[in-house]
Amino acid sequence: MKKFTIVLLSLVTFATLKGNSQAIISTENFDAVTYPPTGWSIKPAITPTNVWVRQTTPITNPTATPHSGTAVSRFRSRSVTAGTKQILVTRAIDYTNRGTSTANLDFWMYRDSLQVNNQDSLTVWVNDTDTLNATAVKLGTIARNRSIAIPDTQAVNGWYHYTYSIPANFTGTTTRFIFEGTGQSAVVNQGANIYIDDVSFDEFPALCTGTPSVGTIQTLTPVLCGGTGTANLSLTAPIVGLLGISYAWEKASSVAGPWTAMGTATTQATGTITATTYYRCIVNCSYSGQTYTTPVDSVVVTANTPPVVSITPASAVFCAGSAGTQLIATGALNYQWAPAATLNVSNNDTVMATPTANTQYIVLGTDSNGCTDTAAVNVTFNAGPTVAITATPSDTACIGSQVILNATPTNVTGNVYAWSDGIITRRDTITVTATAVYSVIVTNTAGCSNADTITIVATPPTVANFGYTQSGNTLTFTDSSIAAASWIWSFGDGNGSSSQNPVYTYSAPGTYTITLVVKGTSCNDDTITQVVVVGPSAVSNYGADAAVIMYPNPVQQNLYLSVTDAHIDVVSITNQLGQVVKTVTTAVPQSKLSVPVSELPAGVYFALLKTGDTGHSIRFIKE
Repeated sequence: MKKFTIVLLSLVTFATLKGNSQAIISTENFDAVTYPPTGWSIKPAITPTNVWVRQTTPITNPTATPHSGTAVSRFRSRSVTAGTKQILVTRAIDYTNRGTSTANLDFWMYRDSLQVNNQDSLTVWVNDTDTLNATAVKLGTIARNRSIAIPDTQAVNGWYHYTYSIPANFTGTTTRFIFEGTGQSAVVNQGANIYIDDVSFDEFPALCTGTPSVGTIQTLTPVLCGGTGTANLSLTAPIVGLLGISYAWEKASSVAGPWTAMGTATTQATGTITATTYYRCIVNCSYSGQTYTTPVDSVVVTANTPPVVSITPASAVFCAGSAGTQLIATGALNYQWAPAATLNVSNNDTVMATPTANTQYIVLGTDSNGCTDTAAVNVTFNAGPTVAITATPSDTACIGSQVILNATPTNVTGNVYAWSDGIITRRDTITVTATAVYSVIVTNTAGCSNADTITIVATPPTVANFGYTQSGNTLTFTDSSIAAASWIWSFGDGNGSSSQNPVYTYSAPGTYTITLVVKGTSCNDDTITQVVVVGPSAVSNYGADAAVIMYPNPVQQNLYLSVTDAHIDVVSITNQLGQVVKTVTTAVPQSKLSVPVSELPAGVYFALLKTGDTGHSIRFIKE
């Protein structure tokens, strides 16, 4: 079976020397089952089946055999509507060491004589990305039908070789070749297909040069205690990413040899050994022809009993945001922890771990004899509970209303809650009395905690209130409501206003009930009523011989009356309907009189004073 290959310079059959750089030839012939080949791609993906597919023998429409091997890459132009396009993109090509060298793309395409009117074609592009964008460079187009002169015509059906030179500006490691198939079958399933095979291209990867110095051999367990054990060998400066490097590990029972081959990987396991063994690694660069041999190192096997290393605790949890989880190793003299990146130190018996994910920490303990043991502990990363206080119905509420605070989006079994107001459940129901800040600390079953705060803004209730001044039949109203957004006045005579501070003139004297309804800004609405008397504001004299003084007004308990140059004989009190509700007759005429009115309901009254042949009418308000 054929496979994708990178042919090295050491295979002189395929090696070439171009310009000032060395090239290798890479080939893809689609015989491997994986399709598209590893690193290749097909765009855009079309369901249920892409137009680019892998085809094995037998191959029909047109009938053909692969150029080599057992498979080809087929663009199914026969099975799609006219104008259908899809691209087959190679893996990234390595031009790291291209320099001024030329680079080519070669492939074979089958051209046939079927459906000459269907101008199916293959267009080849090169780009630094795996898409056909503005930076793509067109290398050429080939018609499927051999009688169409794009770029030429052919006399017989068969495989034809095409080569394209790659522009010099394509360097680095991101170059890709793009095969764009275009189907032009006028009728679906009555056309033909495009086949390509044996795609090859030059590559200029970074190659080794000079002496391949890789440092020295190192091992985490240079001493094996208890008479047996295994160790892993590595190099302090391995060479990676360069072609032409090969490794040959060897071992011996003596520093002087004889040496026995072990393996060719970058690292090497010793396998089980029961005696002190010596190791070396021979590294060769095929392009420079130079070889480097590491200094001989040894793994010592001793009968000393190895230490027993343990870690406390045996397992642990790290809470995100905390200072760290303490791990303590015992049983040895010196310690080395790994991975070290999330530890405060790596060579103490006690360390603080702050992992960002679930992590296993391994400690290597070494005793005074150089014997070692390892122990491991799993530290679980815990982000803590999700805490996000929500307020229902809102975080702005009217004074006196209730708000439900939820500490977490969902109820999780095992969480412990601690609210700032002493509540220990997930839900905290509060009665709003003033703007306040509430907080909660939530602790999950792992002992990890998170906190959140919320401010509940208290909105005062709406209270209706007003005052007024009077001049004759005209009243000027002054709104003194709290948290009002709109006002509706009713003046008691069928008229009203929506102004905040209206001025209203009554058409006739009388007693009127004023009603103010205010709409609250966010909480309640409220209403207030007051009774006003429109007409004489103090005294109506039936004569002109006396002056009357009355106080207080409004009155609650006693109404004090006095006259000058006269005596009070009778005081009659009437309500707004003109009904006499109280009469006081003096046994002895006097100029001053106290009239109890506490038993009267609140309202507007008139006091009629008789002083001889003269009468005086005085309006007062009982609170």
